[in-house]
Amino acid sequence: MKLTVPFAFIFSLAFPALTYAADAAKPNVILIYSDDHGWADLGVQGSNKDIRTPNLDAMARGGVRFPHGYVSAPQCVPSRAGVLTGRYQQRFGVEANGMGPLPLEEITIAERLKPAGYISCQVGKWHLEHGREDKLQPGETARPSGPMFLPSHQGFDEYYCGPMNSFVASNDLQGNKLPDAPRMMTDKRFRCLWQTDAALSFIGRHTAEPFFLYLAYFTPHVPLESPEPWFSRTPKSLPKERRQALAMIAAMDEGIGKIRAELREAGIEKNTLLFFISDNGAPVRKGAWDGSLNVPLVGEKGMLTDGGVRTPFLAEWPGKLAAGTVYQPPVLSLDVAATANALAGLPHDGSLDGTNLMPYLLGEKSGNPHDALYWRWRSQAAIRTDRWKYIMVARERYLFDLDAPDGESELAKNNLLTTHPDIAAELEKKLMAWNAQLPPPGLPREVNKGDELFFDAHVKGMETLAETEPSDPLQGWVGRGCTLTVADGALHISAGKNAGRPFITRNGLDLAGPVTATLRVRCPAGGKAEISWRTKGMKDFANNQSAATELPATATWQDVKVELPAKSNIIHIRIAFPGGKPPDISAIEFRGAEGVTDSRW
Repeated sequence: MKLTVPFAFIFSLAFPALTYAADAAKPNVILIYSDDHGWADLGVQGSNKDIRTPNLDAMARGGVRFPHGYVSAPQCVPSRAGVLTGRYQQRFGVEANGMGPLPLEEITIAERLKPAGYISCQVGKWHLEHGREDKLQPGETARPSGPMFLPSHQGFDEYYCGPMNSFVASNDLQGNKLPDAPRMMTDKRFRCLWQTDAALSFIGRHTAEPFFLYLAYFTPHVPLESPEPWFSRTPKSLPKERRQALAMIAAMDEGIGKIRAELREAGIEKNTLLFFISDNGAPVRKGAWDGSLNVPLVGEKGMLTDGGVRTPFLAEWPGKLAAGTVYQPPVLSLDVAATANALAGLPHDGSLDGTNLMPYLLGEKSGNPHDALYWRWRSQAAIRTDRWKYIMVARERYLFDLDAPDGESELAKNNLLTTHPDIAAELEKKLMAWNAQLPPPGLPREVNKGDELFFDAHVKGMETLAETEPSDPLQGWVGRGCTLTVADGALHISAGKNAGRPFITRNGLDLAGPVTATLRVRCPAGGKAEISWRTKGMKDFANNQSAATELPATATWQDVKVELPAKSNIIHIRIAFPGGKPPDISAIEFRGAEGVTDSRW
């Protein structure tokens, strides 16, 4: 059964002058959770030029981007259990997929806000009703599951619960209450479309009262689809999986644009706090890639490296949060519940593991919201402080300096365990103290072979689990006088001995001139680069069809633009680099007169 509402909650409602937000209208809170959506796939991160997220980028420019935003687990079920309760999900046994359902005793954000007069709605993927798949305990004949574990029994007044084209609903998409609810509904459109419509319907009907909306888009999680018109807008040079992910994210992004427009048109934009977070990083292993990317972060869904738990993370509250803020200290998905609790005027609840972010974002408090962030998942555990991250997996231990230029980017090379054993020991002590609070206490858990395979591939560089970026990582580019390799999201060029000036080349293009070429390069030695092109009807390169540029001498990534004044369609490109130490390349884009064709690493 549900716990009764604490007396402090009732007291705070009876005496609102004592609450945090006593003199202000209680703001609406919207939490949008995407699914298996990698850190790179948010345009304003500046990590990858394939991605187009104009509405999310506008949200970031209008509010706060958290480049070090984390979730509490590298997997769907525990991440969702954590964000909805504001508590580390290990505290109530939902540590991994297959360990649900969310216990009824746990208080969700929807239940937490109800005493403050909020109405709540859930839309999309729920994933917290499933019974546990681990061994039954003595005396148990079955794990708890069933309709009592759906949103209607977790504080949500309205719901459209389902990831794909069938969903259990309390209302139809026009907002009419279904007399026989819960009713199974079907919508054959791409899943993001009906999920957006359900959210818009709820917002439109509740502009005069405070509300909480949890919109869990099932995107870009598999099964991959090719929704139009977005799929046709993606570069044809990319792998199909990548194009599908880009299209699915674009459909979600367009829906978020409609939601932000609805808030403005309804006149409640300045009384609404909007969060956008992904539930975990993208899976990138062979056979499981959903087309999304985590670069330059190392690792993937299922790992406690940043590629698994550091995700797109935004907040917007027009007129309240300073537009265009980039907040660098690490934050956690559990902070959403603590922030909503404070803004609703409710008393502080010591059972919450998250932090109210508002005093930090408004400049009322300095320092970091968290002394440390903690994780435990399967046979992995980790702790992150402001500077350091310490990871335990099976028998291995890793210590990384996140202030270093590479951070986690070359994990095995940058493991500082033997260099700073005192720091590693102190972090392990804190991690073990946190674990001692959890049921069951202690680390590591029983060794998981999958965890070892993850780290063998992403950390040790073994070929047991190769990252699937595209099936042809060079995307048609060939090296001359050099060797090309792809690693850590970049193209590395190794010059051959006595081979002259190295260059890379690609044929089979069709770019309407004139063309702007943009190279994202990292070239510590600097030097001159030259781009030559061949147009339709030409059998060879001509001396007058080339353009030179100077590469800056820097160890950081820089964008270099070169204008190619071609008068007809370019079909063949050569890019020559300085001899000795050519640059690394993370992206090349050609923008022609009729659109964009690009290759990405």
